[in-house]
Amino acid sequence: MPKRNLILSLVCLVGLPTPALAQTIVWTDQNARRIQRKDVNGGEVGTIVQFSSLPAATQIHYDPVTAKLYYRLSGTAFQRANLDGSNRENIPTPSLGIFTLNVESRKLYWINPGDTLNRSELNGAGVESHTYPSCCLFTLEALGDEVFFGGGLTMGKGIWRADADGSNEQYVHQSGAPMDLAHDPVENKLYLATIDAIVRLNPDGTGFEEIVWLPAWQQLNSGPEQVVVDSKARKLYWADRTAKVIQRSNLDGSNVEDFVTASDAENPNFDIRGLTIVYTPPPPIPTLSSWGLMVMGLLLVACAALILRRRRPEGPMSVPPRAILWSAFSSRAMIILHP
Repeated sequence: MPKRNLILSLVCLVGLPTPALAQTIVWTDQNARRIQRKDVNGGEVGTIVQFSSLPAATQIHYDPVTAKLYYRLSGTAFQRANLDGSNRENIPTPSLGIFTLNVESRKLYWINPGDTLNRSELNGAGVESHTYPSCCLFTLEALGDEVFFGGGLTMGKGIWRADADGSNEQYVHQSGAPMDLAHDPVENKLYLATIDAIVRLNPDGTGFEEIVWLPAWQQLNSGPEQVVVDSKARKLYWADRTAKVIQRSNLDGSNVEDFVTASDAENPNFDIRGLTIVYTPPPPIPTLSSWGLMVMGLLLVACAALILRRRRPEGPMSVPPRAILWSAFSSRAMIILHP
């Protein structure tokens, strides 16, 4: 087959390329009073929000449905904003405590005080609370009809699950002091950052394994405090606030590397308090103009002519594909020039 026909056949089969989702890691730097970002494929660190004064953002989560960042400010304020930091608005809850979003049920969850799980609408309305007989809850991950949390102190240390309203709590698995939870929807795994390791397990407590382990000497000075899963690129990201670095690895803990350092963030006192991942959808397909429709029509006619030429040998009465193309172009041009 001639090279030009081969190329045309491939276009007919697979169509034109479409843009993919962009993945960006977003974090808060309390010391520099910034919300910053970096593309997972590399590039420079960018600043989304520079707060002029305290309070600064601490925890942060992303809602892909509305493309909003939700973050808690040090003190008692809570806000949400667009991905570029614009249109910031205050939300009355949560005033204090660790929080998370349930994207599926459109709910906001938070811990305050340490033995009480609260939830509300994303705008802070309709607050409901469930208090446990012992303390304390340290981290949250809410998905579907369940909520998972890390417990400690007088509560059994490790991972717990409960119904969406916080009731019917069940102890899932023992672990080190829980710092942060993340969920991988592809393999339905929970990832837990503890004071000395990152572990993963199934939501029912089976399949528990340590995937990133810190040596004893390093545990005295640092440890993972925030963890997120890049379910598209199959990567794990975590923040070590004491070591002033964001690191990443494969989901099995292999190939650990620095992703953002204090030098990258241009702050020697890099103070990471929140970490999330943002999937930016591709731009909408543009509306075709008259010329765009003509080109698309020509492409379809060319594909049809190529197929006919391959299936029917040319004879004295056959029409060459070149003539078909010229006829289609002339007709479309006449329509455009003389509507």
